[in-house]
Amino acid sequence: MKYICSLSLMVLSLLFTSSGAMADGINPHPKKIDPEVLFKEKAEYVAEELIVKFAPETAVSEREDLLKQVNVIEKTPLEDPDFILVKVNQGIDLADIAKQLLMSKQVILVEPNYKYKKAYLPKEPSYNRQWYLNKLQLPKAWDKTKGSSKITVAVIDGGVQKDHPDLRGKIVSPYNAVNGSSSYAPDEHATHVAGIIAAGFNKFGIAGIAPDVKIMPINVFQGDQASVETVIRGIYYAVKHHADVINMSLGDDNKSELLETATKYAKTKGVVLVAAAGNSSTFKPMYPAASEGVLAVSATDRNDRIASFSNYGNYIDLAAPGVDIYSSIAGSTYATYNGTSMAAPMVSGIAALVRSKNPFLSPSQVEAILKKSTIDLGSKGWDDEYGYGRIDAYKAVNNTSVPISSITAPKTYTMKGKNKAAFSFSATSKTKVSLTIKDTHGKTVRKLLSNKISSGTKISTSWDGKTTSKKFVPTGTYKIEVKITNGTDSLYKSTTIKVVNHTKPAILVSGTYSYSPNVKGQITIPYVLTHKVKVSAAVTDISGKTVKVLLSKKTTSAGKHSIAWNGKTTKGYQVKDGTFYLVMSFTDSTNKQSKPKKVQVKVDTVRPSGRLSLSSTLFKMNTKTTNTIKIVDMKEASNLIIQVVSDKGTIIKNLINKQSSAGTITASWNGKNDKNQLAPEGTYRYFVQLKDMAGNITKMNSPLFTLQDWRVPVISSGKEYYLKTKDPMTIGYTLNKPGKVTVGIYKNGKNVTAIRTDAAESAGQHTFIWDGTDQNKTPLNDGEYQFIIKLEDQYLVTQIYTGKIHIEIHKIEISYPAVVMFYPGEGSEVHYKLSKAKNVTVEIFNASNLKVKTIKQDVPVKDGSQYFSWDSTNDTGGIENGPNYYYVITAKNSYGQQSIKGKMASTGNPAWLASHSFGFHVGSDQIYYDQLQLKINTTQQATVIIHVHNYEGSAQIAEKQYTLKSGSNTIVYTKPSKYYWFYYLIEYRDLLGNQYWYEINELNY
Repeated sequence: MKYICSLSLMVLSLLFTSSGAMADGINPHPKKIDPEVLFKEKAEYVAEELIVKFAPETAVSEREDLLKQVNVIEKTPLEDPDFILVKVNQGIDLADIAKQLLMSKQVILVEPNYKYKKAYLPKEPSYNRQWYLNKLQLPKAWDKTKGSSKITVAVIDGGVQKDHPDLRGKIVSPYNAVNGSSSYAPDEHATHVAGIIAAGFNKFGIAGIAPDVKIMPINVFQGDQASVETVIRGIYYAVKHHADVINMSLGDDNKSELLETATKYAKTKGVVLVAAAGNSSTFKPMYPAASEGVLAVSATDRNDRIASFSNYGNYIDLAAPGVDIYSSIAGSTYATYNGTSMAAPMVSGIAALVRSKNPFLSPSQVEAILKKSTIDLGSKGWDDEYGYGRIDAYKAVNNTSVPISSITAPKTYTMKGKNKAAFSFSATSKTKVSLTIKDTHGKTVRKLLSNKISSGTKISTSWDGKTTSKKFVPTGTYKIEVKITNGTDSLYKSTTIKVVNHTKPAILVSGTYSYSPNVKGQITIPYVLTHKVKVSAAVTDISGKTVKVLLSKKTTSAGKHSIAWNGKTTKGYQVKDGTFYLVMSFTDSTNKQSKPKKVQVKVDTVRPSGRLSLSSTLFKMNTKTTNTIKIVDMKEASNLIIQVVSDKGTIIKNLINKQSSAGTITASWNGKNDKNQLAPEGTYRYFVQLKDMAGNITKMNSPLFTLQDWRVPVISSGKEYYLKTKDPMTIGYTLNKPGKVTVGIYKNGKNVTAIRTDAAESAGQHTFIWDGTDQNKTPLNDGEYQFIIKLEDQYLVTQIYTGKIHIEIHKIEISYPAVVMFYPGEGSEVHYKLSKAKNVTVEIFNASNLKVKTIKQDVPVKDGSQYFSWDSTNDTGGIENGPNYYYVITAKNSYGQQSIKGKMASTGNPAWLASHSFGFHVGSDQIYYDQLQLKINTTQQATVIIHVHNYEGSAQIAEKQYTLKSGSNTIVYTKPSKYYWFYYLIEYRDLLGNQYWYEINELNY
């Protein structure tokens, strides 16, 4: 790991180095604000006082009349003659008065007399040396939160001094990733970082950004160096020990895929990751700052200018103060450091404040809050120096919503039996929300919401005043409790509601029942009482005559109950089938008789009936046909079950299981089982069950029928195969059904060899082998052949499959550049590669496709890398000066030939060079260029060589070679001297050795 920093003249290995406003127009008649919004939190305004703004044209007498109507008096006028302060009588709801006043056109605004508090200023002796705290608006942020001891920031760095006076009592789970222990040597840099984040408000030393949070120190250094392995260990340790934020004021410009995996993992586990952008004043990405899921922080000075040492580039997310930062260091003392190492913990500390206010936010939600809580500097919007802007702590805390909003609920709920009390609130998105009603003893009365996933928007529900058992609650005070959880942490918020029970006694019983004494010993009918009453119940016949008395003025409590009847009369006789009624009534506490309620009970002991009709006893299944069963003359509605079963009784397919009306029911089977697989050939039948409303059951079996597989045979295999060696090749194929198989090899419709003939094969996977020879075992020439597979099943239904086999044992392959550079009057050089030794012809053609030069004519050439050159002369001895030409390479042997065509161009890039650009970097003196920087995008691996000359035509004085990977490449070349301008030749070489040259004259820039 490399990192850069300075303290005075000392060089270490860490990432530190020792606006216009627009006035808004004022609307004289602003939109009136709903008082419900203004009067939510009573603690924020003076009780019994309101500020009222009248329209300018309102007369004094009109004001007095309006105030008199709502029974308030003017307390004192304010500086603006249109504003007055009024006094409201004690106990009167301010929001109600505000609503009444706002109904008048003369009243423009009514708002509370808000209470303002002093911004918190810590009493730390060195607070005035921490200029960045006011810059970040920390005093205003501390009025809302100073952090939480439940939030932990892991400092992956050197060793934090555990007993530093400003960090004592804040250290949790210390770890040394180098040796796996919990001990390490205190380090100045790490202690400086930790102090910025969490130095305590203890009237000693300095003030931390989040003074109430914990620090998890994780040492990853051995001397001045850390390896990517120890950093990764540190990240996984922080995740395992429940860190909420990870700060990494370290880095290197080498990307590690293992580090990328670790940072992604940490974010998926809910950790916010922050890292320093680097102090090299370069656009080169620094890792882990540039890693996915990590917030990269650049450094600014007191004037909100980007620090001269700060890195920049497309990976920057945020900026924070990083110049003249005073904080704690090892040795229980303090010092001033510079660097992005100091800027990163600014963001980590503010992230800890955000998480303290709302610990249920995901890392992405915290990142979004931080990115919109900035002062926009540099170019408007995001830019590569400040990212989304310089972070602002007050904005971040202000932009952080509370986990649970205030619960909106009526103060009094007068329960009348049908009306409901409405509740609403909002909760952090992706949390699980529950809402419970509890009595004064804390006992749960009703749970209205249970682990509902919050979307972050308003959640509404209502309560009908009933308990879980559907009993109305008595008059009293109840608590509405909201709980949110993310699986790890939980938070509660509650309010109270006064319930006045004005419900009337009622018996709730309904429905129509069917009952068969032959199936069940009794029928049980549920009912609900809203109050404690005396219940009477009896069974009557259709004429109203009492059959049996079940209850007679039995005192019964409110809630859920049930009543049972065994289908018998008072004398114990079984009733006959027919319609009966359960009649219920009650007498309340005043001896008032209720109106009777009755439900129908149909006694039915007759089993349902029907006839089965089978479409055919032979089912020729071909995936399109079906076999059909009908249930004819069903006399009554029934629950119907139809299954296909084997002749041994095994269930193959459930066709129907539903309630069906009387009449004719049809079901069809396509030959597949419940797993959607075709059933094997064999003998089957249908099982049918009818169950009526009373529970009477009839079971029937259809006649047996035979299933035959008449599907068209299907053969599956690959379409094209290539035989490139003399070794035999294996070709696989799959049959959907058994049959006789014939396999042969053909050329242009003529049989070359037979592999197998009428071979009996089962359904499933099979293979055949062919060595590229004919029937007489003579090797065949290169070319295209066909293999044909024929399948004939037991019903003589056939299918044929045809595929291709390409013999390419002797095929010619030429690797060549699509474009090479051509220098008019000088010529060109082409590097290419042959797969095998061949006779080669090389010819040059002009843009009109006329041949101008034959380089080689049927010359034997070995396999491997080859090249030819053309000196720009034609076959007549003249010089070709056109801008573009084409070369054609033809290679042939006894099996055939192959020709390719490439372009010789005086301008343009090779096809694999997608783009390239350059620039010069100004050194720390802000005067001279010290680096040549190249950005190169390629589609294949290549080489770039930088040739350096004092001036065009002079001897080469330096050379540097780099390997280009496929994709985006950034090359940074440090000049031999920053005080001279040089001439550069940029040479690209492809994998074949072809060269492409470009020039850069520094004098022109």
